[in-house]
Amino acid sequence: MIFISSCSKEENIEEFFITHVSTNPTEITEFQENIQVRISYQHPEGFLGFYDPDYLSLEIKDSRLENPDYYHLNPLNPPSQSVSIVGEIFIEIDAPFVFGNGNSESLNYAIRIQDQSGTWSNLINTSTIIVNK
Repeated sequence: MIFISSCSKEENIEEFFITHVSTNPTEITEFQENIQVRISYQHPEGFLGFYDPDYLSLEIKDSRLENPDYYHLNPLNPPSQSVSIVGEIFIEIDAPFVFGNGNSESLNYAIRIQDQSGTWSNLINTSTIIVNK
């Protein structure tokens, strides 16, 4: 689940980047709670998200896995218009579980976003999350 909580026009944005704001909770019992991540973004032209629902532009990689998962991000700018934007995105990640035989594992998520021109944002990492059996 992805929720865009705010978006505002900014005049002096020169760079596309994202920033980690928060990760909650940071210790859970497996399968019990989803992970909530809040990130902020800024884009000089507002070209985040895609009108094609099959285009997956949000990349989230569990540090324990080799390959990331991809998700659709709804567009944030009006069609065919360039508007500088700043805002926050709320991401809810399904409850993780322990892969191995131990009683707990640590992980974090690496996140980045691709804009409509194909440029990827910087890569951010969530806080460390401890998953207990």
